[in-house]
Amino acid sequence: MMGNVLLIGFAAAGKTTVGRLLADKLGMRFVDTDELIERETGLSVSRIFDELGEARFRETESAVLQSLCGAENSVIACGGGSVLSDVFGDLAATGRTVWLCAEAETVRVRLSFGRPLFDGKSVESLRAVMERRAPLYKRYADFSIATDGLTPDETAARLSALLLS
Repeated sequence: MMGNVLLIGFAAAGKTTVGRLLADKLGMRFVDTDELIERETGLSVSRIFDELGEARFRETESAVLQSLCGAENSVIACGGGSVLSDVFGDLAATGRTVWLCAEAETVRVRLSFGRPLFDGKSVESLRAVMERRAPLYKRYADFSIATDGLTPDETAARLSALLLS
């Protein structure tokens, strides 16, 4: 048994889409932290940010991450800012962590449907946030995969091959 597989990375790197495909390929359970946060609060992530603020979102996110420390045999798609939580290291210890990377230009195109913290942001402002988070992604990642130019199926296939080798 390989333990859990945690997918980290910036918004729109493909964590949820790839995570679902990967879980199916590996016969594992799929969990998305943003979905758990929405279930917990009864609000969409966007509404949490708008109505309760980022601090409340991060508080709820940390509680969700802590609750997942007991998970087994799961592919866990972690929110882009999950690595900012003090409890992320505890969750990372439950398995292998993969950083799904994408260039700022790719992220901007993928974010065209909007994300709370990045709606309407320029490529330069996205790049700045990505650069601030990169050391945390690097700290926790056992390995990384660039998703630019790959379909979710291609990314999941590469990731599956890496995990099973």
